[in-house]
Amino acid sequence: MRLEALIPLYGGYTLCRDDGVIFLRGALPGEVVEAEIVEKKRDYSVASVREVTVPSEDRIEPDCPVFGTCGGCHYQYITYERQVGMKEEIVLDCMERIGKTTVTLESALVSSPWHYRKRAQFKVSPDGRIGFYRRQSNDVVELDGCLLLGPEINALLGRIRAAGVPRGVKEIHVHSGDVLLASVRGDTFDRAAAVEMLRNAGASGIVFDDGTAEGAERICLDLLGYHYMVSAGSFFQVNWELNKRLVSEVASFAEAIRPAKVIDLYSGAGNFSIPLSPFAAEISAVEESPAAFRDARDNMELNRIGNVRTVNAKVEEFDPGSGADMIVLDPPRSGLTRRVLETVAAASPAWIVYVSCNPSTFARDVAGLKGRYTVDSVRVVDMFPQTYHIEVLGILKRNGSSAG
Repeated sequence: MRLEALIPLYGGYTLCRDDGVIFLRGALPGEVVEAEIVEKKRDYSVASVREVTVPSEDRIEPDCPVFGTCGGCHYQYITYERQVGMKEEIVLDCMERIGKTTVTLESALVSSPWHYRKRAQFKVSPDGRIGFYRRQSNDVVELDGCLLLGPEINALLGRIRAAGVPRGVKEIHVHSGDVLLASVRGDTFDRAAAVEMLRNAGASGIVFDDGTAEGAERICLDLLGYHYMVSAGSFFQVNWELNKRLVSEVASFAEAIRPAKVIDLYSGAGNFSIPLSPFAAEISAVEESPAAFRDARDNMELNRIGNVRTVNAKVEEFDPGSGADMIVLDPPRSGLTRRVLETVAAASPAWIVYVSCNPSTFARDVAGLKGRYTVDSVRVVDMFPQTYHIEVLGILKRNGSSAG
């Protein structure tokens, strides 16, 4: 069937209309393509491009030999400038359609579109092939290297492939910082063989599902001059160079408004609390994950930060009380639960800094705060070049507040 791609949609699709709504995979807005329906839903159909008859000037040849087979990337056929533009269009659409708010975006924060990832989750097939999953499948696509991974992780991958993965290992997760840390997952496998193989490949620490470890248990990253320790069980942003720019933006904002009391919800190992500490009298950093909480507590001690109180609790169960000047939010993709949204509104901080990895739930939560808060600024932070994933930085100001 012949389709014209209209506007970009979150998830790597473009919107088309032909006897109903069609989510088209593999096309840029403005292109005309021959496509095939691959899935029918109740309210829409999903189609995949078979041939591009009228290409966009922003269409390019992907550099990766397994693009389209491997499920890791979605946008390699699009110029990087257009990738960012499409993400901005998606954010604007979400804000208008879901958030019921019209905004003007600030300039996007971007970095190198290649070799930016400091983390990788390699899958291992039963016959020992290592790589990433095929799109919409559990089949493993074997890789010589990945254009998104840092060179040190690609080098590790090459040495693992050369040595061979012990039978029974199903996944190897790699964290890269001052050293390489590998987490090994599987059923029954020879731990000693796995440790020997990974040490020879260049990993300084090997961690297993039961929490036991051989060698280093954490990596250390530079966070605007601070030491940032992260263990295998803690989340940290894969695009660390851009994360530092994001954190710098938030820290500069805090420096300008000088909040006395800050609440940092979903605080991880202190990604925002640490750099904000010079500009606030007190900060409460709330994190549910025990591993991330321990990292945060130790990071405060390592960096001699005395005005950050680390709290190991579910955000839904934390009472911020009153008097907060600024609340920082960095929730999972699902966004804020209703309870957290109500808690934030009741706390009534002068400012809310919201970092989101899902423009739809971000827009939904902004709508939930409408009437109490006005959007001060929104911008795309392109943490994940070559993919459809979108990070958003939004700053909201309480209506009637004289702060700032």
